[in-house]
Amino acid sequence: MMQWVTRDWGIKLISLLLAIGLWFYAVGEESVEVKRYVPVEIQVQNEQMSVLGTSARNVQVTFLVPRTRLSDLTSKDIAAVHKIGKEVQGAGDYSFRLQPSEIALPSPQIRVIDIEPPILRVTLDELIVQKLPIHPDFVGETAFGYKIKEDEIQIDPNALLVKGAKGQLEKLDALKTEPINLVGRIRSFRRTVKLDMPPGIEPVSESLIDIFVPIQEEFGEKEFQDIPVKLFQGTDRDITIEIIPPKISFVLKGSRIQLEKLEPEKIVAYLDVSALDAGEYQRPVNILLPEEVILKDEGSIQVGVTIKNKKKIILS
Repeated sequence: MMQWVTRDWGIKLISLLLAIGLWFYAVGEESVEVKRYVPVEIQVQNEQMSVLGTSARNVQVTFLVPRTRLSDLTSKDIAAVHKIGKEVQGAGDYSFRLQPSEIALPSPQIRVIDIEPPILRVTLDELIVQKLPIHPDFVGETAFGYKIKEDEIQIDPNALLVKGAKGQLEKLDALKTEPINLVGRIRSFRRTVKLDMPPGIEPVSESLIDIFVPIQEEFGEKEFQDIPVKLFQGTDRDITIEIIPPKISFVLKGSRIQLEKLEPEKIVAYLDVSALDAGEYQRPVNILLPEEVILKDEGSIQVGVTIKNKKKIILS
């Protein structure tokens, strides 16, 4: 028995290694089906025509892939390209069957066994050139108390020639820039930005846009009600004073930031009667205000003042 094991042991070892290698090869060559969505690109060779729309931008493709090639399918971009020849002249719908040969594969060992949907429909339209104005696409808000000065925005160029399908261009009234972030801004700034071009629309010339965005402090108005009027009457005066009305309301205007900080209880409204004798008067009220804030209607706040001397009681 031991002689059988030890006899021709070299040949037996080689046979074992060959069998193991053949087993690994067979397992490696085993293929599996893999489904994947693949984008479809339509190329129109007639320079006077353009794609207006397609029935599907992606197709589901079933691949037969050896296990050893699975990484090729998952790690590489795969796309289908269908070319519409110059023989297609007029605008309208064009249908075609997407062929496996139109899908670029990363390895000849990978095969296409199914495409869904198998037939695609493309709408072709006349290719035209049109000039469209450019509008900035602002996102977010400036810091509180600041705003964009719309009438001073500078855009260079402020319009651009673009080409695309007639039916698509006729629906556009302007082109937008890529988003321009305004969050927290308090100062004017200048940027060079790209255009956010709709699919199927291409610029005829350079599409970089220089834009100046002016930002300024925002001004506004705010109403304050029932602010008590304080008296400044001097010293050593034996008088009684009546103010009508004892509280006033008014509108202030100025920096929005300052207006929001201003609290009613911190506003000082006063009347100086130190130089007035007994009598009845109409006098303007003085209001102490922070910088950048003024009374909307200067000098319009007046109150009635009645001053009377106190009667002296003479003891007999």
